[in-house]
Amino acid sequence: MARYPVAIKISNLLVYVFLLGANLYSGLGPDNKDSPYNREHPTYISPAPFVFGVWGLIHFLLGGFVIYQFFGSAEELIVDGINWHFVGITLLNTLWLALWQTDHLILSWITILFTSAQVSLVYKILSQYHGEGSTSINERVWVHAPFSLYHAWIFVIAVISTFAAFAPDKVDDEKPSVLVKILVVIGLLVLESTAVTYVEALKGDIAGALVIDWALYGIAAEQEDPVIHWSALVLAVITSLHILKPLYKKYIKGSNEETAPLLGP
Repeated sequence: MARYPVAIKISNLLVYVFLLGANLYSGLGPDNKDSPYNREHPTYISPAPFVFGVWGLIHFLLGGFVIYQFFGSAEELIVDGINWHFVGITLLNTLWLALWQTDHLILSWITILFTSAQVSLVYKILSQYHGEGSTSINERVWVHAPFSLYHAWIFVIAVISTFAAFAPDKVDDEKPSVLVKILVVIGLLVLESTAVTYVEALKGDIAGALVIDWALYGIAAEQEDPVIHWSALVLAVITSLHILKPLYKKYIKGSNEETAPLLGP
């Protein structure tokens, strides 16, 4: 058992409230014109604002996580496995938000890469833990699922931040250059291939794939350039078909293959 388990749990609760407050203020506060959730620093790969609604689901599940840690049966996984990583993730995520809103885009990009690394570490820990045996439905919903969604969402944010930091801003009534179109299509392919990897390689993680698929549909809805719009839409549909494949095998064909845990790694 890790040292100071009570301190870890209380810290998890405090930083969750801190991150929730920061996101609510960013999206709904008086200075929300600088928010990444309100088309600030638009790029040719930025999704429609409705895509950022996935934060609501992630926050809901993370809220369940910080409550479940006090009453659930996964104390060893949370205290010894996740340990202090959740504290680091939330503080880095909040720092990214502050840097974005103050136009420090290079620093925000670096910060989101560190955040992604931390989330990936927790995701790996949870994947290994699942491989050691079965888990309860509560553990799947309140521990595995939020970090699966978070892992995919931070990857989406990292892609958006990369374009915001290094690509030209989107300007109304101006068409993107050929180079920008090529880079955006490459970015879309990276998103789509990552979503397929969630389904095909990462123990059938449907939740993570859905987050990226949602973002691809949002990009298609937001971007008017024909190349970008149709590329995003086609890749979103392809991703949807990959997501439906394990569900079809499991519930329609009744396959006995080891399929998606559906709610996380």
